[in-house]
Amino acid sequence: MYFMIKRFTAFLLCSLAIFGSTAWGQADFYVSAQGNDNGRGTQTAPFQTIARAQRAIRELPGNQRRQDIVVQIQPGEYFLDQPLRFGPADGGSAAYRVTYRGSRDGQVLIHSGRAVTDWRPVSNQPGVHKAALPNARFRQLYVDGERAIRARYPNRGEYLESTGWDYEDRELIVLGKHPKLLESSPGLEMLLLQSWSENYLRVKSLSTYGLSFHKFTRVSFQDEESKILFNRPYPMHEPAHRLYFENARELLDAEREWYHDEANGLLYYQPPAGQDISRVGVMYPTLDTLLIVRGTAAQPVMNLHFENLDFQYSNWIYASDHGYLNAQAGQHNHRSEPNNDQYVYRPPAAVYVARAERVSFERNKFSNLGSTGIDLHHGTRHCAVVGNTFRDIAGSGVALAKFAQDPATEYHTPYNPTDTTEICYADTIANNLIERVANYYFGGVGIVAGYPSHAQITHNVVRDLPYSGISLGYGWTDRPNPMEDNYIAHNDVSDVMKLLNDGAALYTLSYQPGTRLYRNYLHDLSPPLERWQRIKYAIYCDEKTGGSAEKPFVIEENVIENVPGDLKLHQSGILSLKWAMHRASQRNGKEIVEQAGLQPKYQDLLDKSPTPKSILK
Repeated sequence: MYFMIKRFTAFLLCSLAIFGSTAWGQADFYVSAQGNDNGRGTQTAPFQTIARAQRAIRELPGNQRRQDIVVQIQPGEYFLDQPLRFGPADGGSAAYRVTYRGSRDGQVLIHSGRAVTDWRPVSNQPGVHKAALPNARFRQLYVDGERAIRARYPNRGEYLESTGWDYEDRELIVLGKHPKLLESSPGLEMLLLQSWSENYLRVKSLSTYGLSFHKFTRVSFQDEESKILFNRPYPMHEPAHRLYFENARELLDAEREWYHDEANGLLYYQPPAGQDISRVGVMYPTLDTLLIVRGTAAQPVMNLHFENLDFQYSNWIYASDHGYLNAQAGQHNHRSEPNNDQYVYRPPAAVYVARAERVSFERNKFSNLGSTGIDLHHGTRHCAVVGNTFRDIAGSGVALAKFAQDPATEYHTPYNPTDTTEICYADTIANNLIERVANYYFGGVGIVAGYPSHAQITHNVVRDLPYSGISLGYGWTDRPNPMEDNYIAHNDVSDVMKLLNDGAALYTLSYQPGTRLYRNYLHDLSPPLERWQRIKYAIYCDEKTGGSAEKPFVIEENVIENVPGDLKLHQSGILSLKWAMHRASQRNGKEIVEQAGLQPKYQDLLDKSPTPKSILK
């Protein structure tokens, strides 16, 4: 035990040395939203864009590239009409670093959001306003920095209920009648919740039948998602699932709801009573990804760092064109077979990293994003996501490592690449505040990892999620794969599993020798929703979780408090698993609780956290 703690302490000190910041005031280049890209990039003549500073670094003589370089970005808005792209030529080396640092004096906002203006009242719909918005496509709308509600029925917080499946005609049977006007509403969608999955399904037709006092609605979906939905046996086709309809003007009947009529280029919005629509900021996103760091196997991006930046307003419209069916943990189906062969796509991220070494993100903010916050996809080594905030994000907060070799590989096939350089190795996700993420793609996760090796996921605060807090592993396999010696420790996870089933505060899958779940504080999971949820667990070791005789999978000294269930082991078998649990009343429980969550250097992130607002209210 002493040796392992000593080893981790040494690793942490080494990481701080690698990723530590230099002084904030001095810089080699300066960027200001009021600057000029024809300037010299100095403090008195700053560049206007980050891309121009990037080019200036590339143009430096070789001898000036052999030392640390800092780009200081002044407060302001930096709108992107294309992603920022960083390759091997933009990074440092083993000996020097390149840093893009936002000023501490104000917000450095990097975004692809466009403002909506020129609102007019709708004459035949009191309280509703409209604005011309041609040639725009989006699924998220933000009003004064908060995500508005896509017009839905029933209204927020309420659901309809399915009552059966017609496999021959591929129709879902819904209890009750529907608004008659929906039968001719273009673009109508259904959100269907299935255990651990959420599905956005484009409606093809719906019709009501039954007695006057006992109505049912039959709903069919577009062929692309209908085939996936009715083919796949998992998640299970149970008789009663929660659902609602959305995206029809006829459903626009509540405050903060909106509807975008793409065909006619009109946006409709119903502000709260008394709110002057001309005085609020309404934004819609345009880019799926804001920043890309991508190297190659032969030449990874080295020693590149991003600090104190605010990433907002990213887009993702896949579901509008194809539907969206979450297979698990936000990896969504593009194909499924009745024998449970399933194939998945990975959602995009606002910040994407691949083939990179010692690249870090520290003290940044990720919010109001249309899919994943940040994704360390493949080929990352000793990269770090440290001390950031992730809040109000449609999908997962942080994603790490591949979940399948590629979209053409069936997702039960264990990922075990012949090119081992594409494995995510020894990456650190630490001291992040992650709250209210997966607020639209409900099956997303606070921190979701596929097949990483030697990952360090420590001292994070994860809270207020509809599904799992931290998920590690994929493939449901006991066969060899890259996962080993992952360390999940000192995290504070609470108020998760609020909507879906079959997850946990800490959830694991598959063979991963040497992985350790150590001294996490897992607490305050509400009782299951009546009829809709099964028992909630602090730790769920799902299929084939385990290690080897030489390197067991260890669960040790985790404090569990106010959670309906402690530990769930899937009955298909656990390989070489050792566990010892503690509750807060035990001798060292108080110490474990006090040490979990953000370390002192990052405690100020909690001070800046706004009053929690549940994603489900």
